[in-house]
Amino acid sequence: MEKIIGVDQLRPRLGEYLEEIEKGDVIVITYRSAPKGVIMSYKQYEQLKKVQEKVKMMELKTMLEEVREKAANYEISEEEVLKEIEDVRKCGR
Repeated sequence: MEKIIGVDQLRPRLGEYLEEIEKGDVIVITYRSAPKGVIMSYKQYEQLKKVQEKVKMMELKTMLEEVREKAANYEISEEEVLKEIEDVRKCGR
């Protein structure tokens, strides 16, 4: 469950809210009616980080597949693509 509270409500009851997030709740903190932050359990935070890493890896795999497909369409070997990548990396040093 998600709860929205103002920063002024958070300060005096922080201990209570920490107990709530340990039960799975998420708390959105607002300041002057605008959302400014989120409090979640450490377990939820770790899960979120893992999902972000998986998404990043999937994006990289998709981009690599697109490069391989384009290279195949232009009859460029994977070795040539890898050589070009190495050459670009050397220029950046």
